[in-house]
Amino acid sequence: MDPHVGSGKIITAPIITEDGVPINDPLVLLEATAADQQPGSTTTTSNGDESSSSSSSSANHRLTDKHTIEWKLTLHQIGLDVLRTDRSMLFYEKKENLSKLWDILAVYAWIDKEVGYCQGMSDLCSPMIVLLNDEADAFWCFERLMRRLRGNFRCTQQSVGVENQLQHLASIIQVLDPKLHDHLERLGGGDYLFAFRMFMVLFRRELSFGDSLYLWELASMPQKYPGLNFF
Repeated sequence: MDPHVGSGKIITAPIITEDGVPINDPLVLLEATAADQQPGSTTTTSNGDESSSSSSSSANHRLTDKHTIEWKLTLHQIGLDVLRTDRSMLFYEKKENLSKLWDILAVYAWIDKEVGYCQGMSDLCSPMIVLLNDEADAFWCFERLMRRLRGNFRCTQQSVGVENQLQHLASIIQVLDPKLHDHLERLGGGDYLFAFRMFMVLFRRELSFGDSLYLWELASMPQKYPGLNFF
């Protein structure tokens, strides 16, 4: 699909334009340094010949498949999000672990043509990388989790993916703590959108790494903890 996937490096800058023209920029690799740049990587010269040749070459390799273009356009965004995911953990001080997270999200974005990649997926995928040594096992665990949660990432101008969960939360709070519910209504928070991120990434950013996984374990046992069904 792309030589960067599985290379042990992370794309952090666009590698393609919205028109499908490749961008030859050495900064697209996280580990790129001046020493790694190949001679002749510049796109302009005093006489302009090199720029013309580069433009002609890019035009010849222009992509036309819409799905491929959309996928390649997300790769650098995945890289930027990966660099912000659980960075307080010593585990992610190793670049190979960061690249595993990037690889899995990049491949998932390719196979899920309808949803692709959305911010927040890195928070859901990170525990798989930490807990499992094998990258393939981590991928399929994440893919299985997304079968249940992918609907959370479907947002339109009319609705948000976690709208049902927000409505369930509002109903629960209205019964358990009507005073709090009325207070939120007066403040204009009766739609409970403040809980959007909580449901989107299953409290990964509200709780510590260990506590969030403990909550996941409880939520996976609805018969024992029915109060977490709306989760």
